[in-house]
Amino acid sequence: MRSESGQIIVEYILLLVVGVAIAVGLTTVMVSRNEDSPGFVIQAWRGIIVAISSDPIDEIPPE
Repeated sequence: MRSESGQIIVEYILLLVVGVAIAVGLTTVMVSRNEDSPGFVIQAWRGIIVAISSDPIDEIPPE
């Protein structure tokens, strides 16, 4: 009975380690601020900022 309790704790810790590793990996892929390979959320956010800042309304001639 006592060995089963120890096994449950070991399994819980292993699951916890795997869960944290997956979370860190996903976070790195999503929001990495590395200039060489930014995360896809950062790339999308940069695209939105560039689209807003281009202000195409200034390029439309008045009628």
